[in-house]
Amino acid sequence: MQHFAEVQLTTVTKDSSDSKDHLDHGALREGSIDGKTLTAELGRFIQKDEEVPTLNGNESKAMVDRMSQVFKPFELEDLHAPTQEETWAFTKKRIPILEWGQVISWRSLRADIVAGLTILVMVVPQSMSYADIAGLPLIYGLYSTMLPCFVYGFTGTSRQLAVGPTALISILTNAALDGLLTDEDCPEYANGNNGDQTIGEVCPDAYANLAIMLAFTVGLFQICAAILQLGFIVNFLGHPVISGFTSAAAFLIALTQVKNILGFSIKKSQYIYVTVGEIVNNISETNPVTAVLGFSFIFMMLATKKIVRTYPRFSWLRPLGPLIFCLLGSIIVAAADLDQTQDVEVVGPVPGGLPPAASLDFGQINKLIVPSITITIISYMESIAISKSLAAQHGYEVDSGQELFSLGLTTMFGSFLSGFPVTGSFSRSAVNNSVGAMTQLAGIITGLGVILTLAVLTPIFAYLPKFVLGAIVVSSVVNLFAYEDAIHLWHVKKTDCALWFIAFLGTLFLGILWGLVTAAAVSLVIVIYESVRPQVSLIWRVKGTNYYRSVKQAPSGEWVKGVLIVRFGAPMYFANMSFIRDTIQNLMSEGAKDGARDIEYVVLEMSPVTNIDSSAIHILEDTAKEFKKRNIQLCFANTGNRVERVFERAHFQELIGDEWFHGSTAEAVQQCLRHKRLGDDRTVTKIEEQEDELKEETV
Repeated sequence: MQHFAEVQLTTVTKDSSDSKDHLDHGALREGSIDGKTLTAELGRFIQKDEEVPTLNGNESKAMVDRMSQVFKPFELEDLHAPTQEETWAFTKKRIPILEWGQVISWRSLRADIVAGLTILVMVVPQSMSYADIAGLPLIYGLYSTMLPCFVYGFTGTSRQLAVGPTALISILTNAALDGLLTDEDCPEYANGNNGDQTIGEVCPDAYANLAIMLAFTVGLFQICAAILQLGFIVNFLGHPVISGFTSAAAFLIALTQVKNILGFSIKKSQYIYVTVGEIVNNISETNPVTAVLGFSFIFMMLATKKIVRTYPRFSWLRPLGPLIFCLLGSIIVAAADLDQTQDVEVVGPVPGGLPPAASLDFGQINKLIVPSITITIISYMESIAISKSLAAQHGYEVDSGQELFSLGLTTMFGSFLSGFPVTGSFSRSAVNNSVGAMTQLAGIITGLGVILTLAVLTPIFAYLPKFVLGAIVVSSVVNLFAYEDAIHLWHVKKTDCALWFIAFLGTLFLGILWGLVTAAAVSLVIVIYESVRPQVSLIWRVKGTNYYRSVKQAPSGEWVKGVLIVRFGAPMYFANMSFIRDTIQNLMSEGAKDGARDIEYVVLEMSPVTNIDSSAIHILEDTAKEFKKRNIQLCFANTGNRVERVFERAHFQELIGDEWFHGSTAEAVQQCLRHKRLGDDRTVTKIEEQEDELKEETV
C-alpha cells in the first residue's frame, strides 16, 4: 500500500507542479500518514484535475488540426485553382474597403468626417515643414499627402492610422539623396558660387525628381517584401537600436531648423559636427527678431502640449495648435510688415493646383537601392507599431502582411503624383484616434481636404513665417528623444544600453544611414555571440521528489552519483557545438576533482533545443564515440519532435541506441542507474558494433 501510494503521489504531484498543496514525501515514506488521510488527499488532487474544463475528444482533435495549419509549411500539393469564395476572400484582404465600406453608419460617418477634417488642419503645416526637412520645396509636403490618404484608405487595415510625411522619414530621405545628384544632373551647382545653398536648393527640380524616384523604389521594395512575406526582417532591429536611432534623428532634425529659428543660413548636413560647426561660425548673423519669435513659438507649442496632457478639457488644442500658431505667426508678420522691415523669412508664393504627374527616371534606381532598403524597413516598422497599438485599443486585428503591401502601394502611387516617401504618423494617428475616427474613411476625408487646399488655399501660405514651421518641427520631435530609454536599459541590461549609445552616437557622427547600419550590425553580432555561447544549466534532483531542475531554480537539491545532467538553452548548430562540447568536457573534469566520483553518464536535457543541423549531429557522434572509449555513456532527455526527426533521418538513434532517448529527465536518469546496476549484461550499442568492425578491419 505504501509503495502504491508513493507511485500515485509522484504522478499527482507532477501534474500539479504549479500548486502549493504538495504532500510531505518524507512523512509518507516514514509511514506517519494513515491510509484514510492519504485517500482523502489523493481524492482532493484527483478531483482538482477533474475540474479542469476540457473539450471532448473530437473537439480537441479539431482544435489541434486547425491550429496545426499555422505551422504547416507551403507545399506544391497545396496549389489549386481558387474557388469563388477564396477569390472573394483574397480580394477583400487586398482591398479592405470592400469589407468596411459595407458597415458605415451615420454615426461612423459623422465621426470620420470630424476626424478627417481635424487631421487636415494638422497635416497641412506639418507636411510642409517635413518637406523642408527632406530638402524639397514646401508644396511637395502636400503632394505627398494627397494621394497616399486615398490609397491607404482603400487598402489599409488600420482604422485610425494617418499616413503622410513624417519627420523621421523626411530626414532619412534627405540623407538618402545626399550626394546622389551628379554635376551632369545639376550643372549649375558644378559651376560654383552657390554660397550656403545645397545642390537640392540650386537644382530643386532634379532633386525633387530623385526624391520621387526614391519613393517609387521604396514602394516597390515594400510590395515585393509583402508578396515574399519578408516582414519579419524588421525584427532584426531591436528596441535599443530603434530608440537610439530615433533619438539621434530627433536631435539632427531639430538642428536642421536652427536656420529657421535663428534666421541665418547654414549648410545642411547629416553629420552633427558639420551642422554644429556651421551654427558656431554663423551665430553672429542671427536675426534677433526671428530668434525671439522662433523661441517664443517653440515655448508656446510645448506649453500647449503640456496643457493638453494636464487638462483634458483643452484636448481640442492638440490638433488645432499648429494651425492656430500658423495663423498667429502670419498675422504678426503681415501686420508689422516684418518680412520687409526686419528680414523675417516667409514661405512666399506657393504654386497652386493639383500635383503634376511625375516623370520617373528608372535609370536612377541603381543608386537608390541601398537607401531604399533602409527607408523600407524603418517606414514599415514605424507604421506597423502604430497600427498594432491602435488596433489593440479598439479590439480588432491588423494584418501585418497587408499593412506592408498597403504601405508599398501608398508610397508607390504617391510617387506617381510627385510624392516623396511616407509612412504612418505617430502624432496624427494619436489625434485621429482621440477625436473618434472609426474607419479608414477619415483618411479619405483628409485627402479630399488636401485637394481643396491645393486647389484654392495655397495663396494664404505666402505670409507664413518660416520660424513657425521650424517651431512646429522642433515641438514635434521633442518626444522622439528617448533619453529615459537609455537610463532604463542601463538598469535592465548593459549590452542593450551599449546598443542604444552605438545607434545614437553612430547616427550623429557617421550619418543617419551608416549609423543605423552600424548599430544593426553590432546587435546582430551580439545575437550571434549569444547563440554561439548559449546559456548552460546544471540540473539536479529536487530533494525528496522525482523532479529535476536547474541548480539555480532549486537551491536545495541532490546530485545523482556518477551522472552529469546539463541543459543548453539554444538550438545546436555548427557555430556553437565546439562551445557545447568543450563545456561538457570542462564540467566532467571539474566533477572528477578532489577525489570525487568520476562521471559515467552525461544526460543532455534537450527541451530548449528547437533545431539541430548535420554538423551538430556529426560532433555529437564523435563525442559519443570518444565517451565510449572512456566508459562514459551519452543519454538524451526531452528531445523535441523536430530534433527527433532529424536524428531519425541521420540514423543517430541507431548509433547511440534507442534505450538512451527518453521523454523526461527522470526516465533518462533511471535508465543510467539501471544500466549501471546491470554492468556487463547491458545491450551492445551501435557504437560498440562499429568499434568492433573497425578493430577487425585493422587486424
